[in-house]
Amino acid sequence: MSTRRERSKQQKTQEANQQETAENTLHPIPNQRREKLANYLIDVSKYILTGVVITSLFNDVSNKMIVYLIGLAAVFSTLILGLSLTSKRKDV
Repeated sequence: MSTRRERSKQQKTQEANQQETAENTLHPIPNQRREKLANYLIDVSKYILTGVVITSLFNDVSNKMIVYLIGLAAVFSTLILGLSLTSKRKDV
């Protein structure tokens, strides 16, 4: 019975190693740099959103819809890119 448990543990370890290897091949940037880049992109999306809203409120912008559309497109693209770079694995 203990050999079954050992095999099960070995299989789980091998599967975890394969999954980690697959994640590393999908994201060639090292984990720490990837996390920093993800945080940076998320911050950029917040700053763009703030800048678009504040600029359109305080300045007399003639084409507010264009500013909002371009701003929101930039916000969502940087936010999605930043979130896709974040680690999906829980550190225990």
